[in-house]
Amino acid sequence: MAVRISFLNQKGGVGKSTCSILVGAALQSAGYQVQFEDMDPQGSLAMWVSHVGKLAPLPEGVAPDVIICDTPGRIDVSASSPDPFFRDLISRSDRLVIVAEKSLFSTQASIPMVESVKQFMSPTARAMILFNKVRRRTLVGGQNEEEMGRDLGLPVLKNSLPLAAAYESTQIQGFSVVVSKNRERIFQLALEILR
Repeated sequence: MAVRISFLNQKGGVGKSTCSILVGAALQSAGYQVQFEDMDPQGSLAMWVSHVGKLAPLPEGVAPDVIICDTPGRIDVSASSPDPFFRDLISRSDRLVIVAEKSLFSTQASIPMVESVKQFMSPTARAMILFNKVRRRTLVGGQNEEEMGRDLGLPVLKNSLPLAAAYESTQIQGFSVVVSKNRERIFQLALEILR
């Protein structure tokens, strides 16, 4: 059965679509059968898969090993009764990756999403925080990730993603521009999520 990896946060602009692209492309280049599902009305993931990444859909009858799910940039999780679509998405996901930046505003905006994920996730699923666009040599970027994870109430992935031109360039040039240590970092991140 396929592992469904959903990239989530109610805050827009944290890099959910880019992380979906990077992890999905890395897994596909490593030989996994990857299916992409774009739940974001912007359609960034679907557009990238067909036009930039030029990834063919899985052939008829080939089951995916992994399903990569990108979610909307604005999800209202503050309501007392969240959208049934959103609850279903969480409950069907095997890995729930909450993408956040290390800024106070981003982490605070992530709290309602963390609470919703904990409430609706399957007992066999794993939820985790992925810090994205990290600049380690700054005060904000240098914060202790484990402590931040404890404050948010979820484990933090060891493989965070730095702010890197190669990752941004993937949006217009495809995964082939991610080379060397940047490519290895994405592979390690993808494998850590799957474990």
